[in-house]
Amino acid sequence: MGVVTEAKPVQQGSGFHQSWFPLALSSEVAEGRVIGRDFLGTRVILYRDDAGAIVVQSAYCPHLGADLSVGQVVDGRIRCALHHWSFDPGGRCIHIPTGDKIPPGARIFTYPSAEGWGLVWAFNGEQPLFAPPEMPGAVPEELAWRAYFRTIRPIDPWVATSNGVDFQHLRSLHGIPVIEPELIDVGRYGLEYQVKAPGFLQHGRITGTNTFAQRLSFGGNDMFMLFSGSPLARGKTASYFAIAVPCAAAEAPEAQAGVAAKLDALKLFVDKLADEDSPVLDTIRFRKGVLTASDRHLARFLKYVDDFPCADPPDA
Repeated sequence: MGVVTEAKPVQQGSGFHQSWFPLALSSEVAEGRVIGRDFLGTRVILYRDDAGAIVVQSAYCPHLGADLSVGQVVDGRIRCALHHWSFDPGGRCIHIPTGDKIPPGARIFTYPSAEGWGLVWAFNGEQPLFAPPEMPGAVPEELAWRAYFRTIRPIDPWVATSNGVDFQHLRSLHGIPVIEPELIDVGRYGLEYQVKAPGFLQHGRITGTNTFAQRLSFGGNDMFMLFSGSPLARGKTASYFAIAVPCAAAEAPEAQAGVAAKLDALKLFVDKLADEDSPVLDTIRFRKGVLTASDRHLARFLKYVDDFPCADPPDA
């Protein structure tokens, strides 16, 4: 099989991928607290409504552009610090203290949002094109999990996600003897594969362009991992990850300690991989250049990224 050369750079054109992106740890968004996050080249706020549900909205007040993250959550609504205009969870201005008529354009955009695996997610678009990421084969009620913020990297999110199907790098950089899947199922909004051998299972899944999750099973012992990134701006990504292991609903204290020990060991494993990846991901100037037959799975992912729908956020 031959060599492919001079392929075009990935993700030409304007906009960001229409995907689910992690914005914060769920634990960071406490009741009554508002936090701000740079996102998609603009800024958003995160808070909880009266029912405790996550709300993600554009951060800049339509009046004079004050950052709403320095405002307050009052009665489950965001109130601007500058003139106390209040906006409901749907983004509509519902109160101006001066008594002026509320202008029709006094709105902020509310992003589709969700919580899962200890992370807060937002979708780049009016309506989600697909469900938030899940760990393959995972049943949340049967698992104990932890979520972490990793770092900010000078790359787009899909660059790190490509590691999920770059099996050569697992051998060369990490020294892991891997079995490559024969086929990878490429759908409109995700990729999936399984590798099975006696006493071993790997089930990998990419959701959108920025989240890779997998289930690993060795001799019947399961572990789950999810890695995702959120674009602060083009070429700048905040990365997060979550890990999970099986647990019983009502375990004895000694069993709970065993679960905690498994999570500790899994985090050490993930940290080791991340530390090995860091020198590369912090300096790479990614381009789809000279590929070979061994890059066949990676090439399919890059084509998938090329074809993925993009959009600018409403207040870009």
